[in-house]
Amino acid sequence: MGNLDTSLSSGISRELPRVTRPTRVRYVVLAAGCSMALLSYVLRIAFALYANEIRLEFGLNKADVGDLMFAFLFAYSVLQIPAGLAGDRLGARLLLTLFMLGSALATAAIVLVPHPVESENPRAGVLFPLVMLIILRAIFGAMQSGVFPVFTRVVADWVPLTERGGAQGAMWTASRLGGALVPPVLTWMFVKLNGWRAPMEIVAVLGLLWSVGFWFWFRNRPEDNASVNDEERALIGAGRTVVTGVRQPVPWKKMLGSRSVWCLCLMYGCCGPAGNFMLTLLPLYLSDQRSLDRDTGAWVVGLPLAAGFIACLCGGLVSDRLIRLWGSRKWGRRANGLVGLVLAGLAFAGTVYVQDVWLLGLLLCVAQFGNDFNMAPAWAACADVGERYAGTISGAMNMISCMTGAVAAKVAGHYFERGEPAAVFLAFGGIWLLGALCWFGIDVNKSIARSA
Repeated sequence: MGNLDTSLSSGISRELPRVTRPTRVRYVVLAAGCSMALLSYVLRIAFALYANEIRLEFGLNKADVGDLMFAFLFAYSVLQIPAGLAGDRLGARLLLTLFMLGSALATAAIVLVPHPVESENPRAGVLFPLVMLIILRAIFGAMQSGVFPVFTRVVADWVPLTERGGAQGAMWTASRLGGALVPPVLTWMFVKLNGWRAPMEIVAVLGLLWSVGFWFWFRNRPEDNASVNDEERALIGAGRTVVTGVRQPVPWKKMLGSRSVWCLCLMYGCCGPAGNFMLTLLPLYLSDQRSLDRDTGAWVVGLPLAAGFIACLCGGLVSDRLIRLWGSRKWGRRANGLVGLVLAGLAFAGTVYVQDVWLLGLLLCVAQFGNDFNMAPAWAACADVGERYAGTISGAMNMISCMTGAVAAKVAGHYFERGEPAAVFLAFGGIWLLGALCWFGIDVNKSIARSA
């Protein structure tokens, strides 16, 4: 009888289907995206951190540095939507490889810019290197413009519906982490490698290596990657709607007639001046206007981005929690934005009244925290208002923010040259407060897609 039981058990166990767990290739793809976001901010911050040394070496003035930041931000802003459309048409594998490779080469090429020629007119002597630097910064901005929009397409192709929010949050958090940790490292490299040229080449090589590795490993869709099993493909595709028939055109008329869309764009546009200042001109301000030494300046640049790292993690979670507590999606989105931008504006404007360096650092941390506390509800509001047109709305929103940041960088450079930095901080802080008021015009319950 015992032998019979054993044989029956053995037969049953052989007949039971083996349960195969989904592979986890999507997490490796997300890790590649996070490393891309981190490296993108390393490349951006490297130039900003060394801007004063580059200015002195090439004989530029502060207004010229503002023009360099303007060139980057303007190219970055106007090409975001075209770059995203190209990614949809040509595929993320090709476009992300080209964008990161181009970013690395544009960074490396800065070390090849010739020094000013001797001339009776000093400005005439620096004209050629200044033009070369402006061109390279514009190329860098053009290459960076498509990085985040195209990777959003990767998220759509590779990440399940229920994990997309966390995926986007992880990528933005990685970018802030890079901004927080990199300044002290780049400062150490500046001292050890006797200047800014070798560190710029090193970060450029990192971009080159990432591009090569990504091209040979990544595939645009899960079904093209042999390491993805059927279970993971099913998990990624679960709940998606297969769209058939003629694609509906974007309802431009309804967007232009939507108060929420206008206020979203205006609100994010108000985040552009100070938000981009923190990533571009802050190192120059600290060294030139506050006379901070290199090590202290690096920490004051990095700490606000560490605060932004925390804010990116918390912003979306708090917004979703408030919606559950209050039962109001409209106010669950508004509350974060209102509180965050009011804190940011007051703290940024308040920096002109403090002299202690660590109090200055604290206020800059509060300003960055408030700005990034607003980011998650802002991008979530694009999805709420736009639904299937959320990409178009978010692209327009971010483009306006970058354009206002570009103009503001140019204006700030001229005010620094005139020795009037307080005007920059007061004006940019006030613009952040105007952005907070724009939230009162955003009603995420009024979707343009439902009536399109």
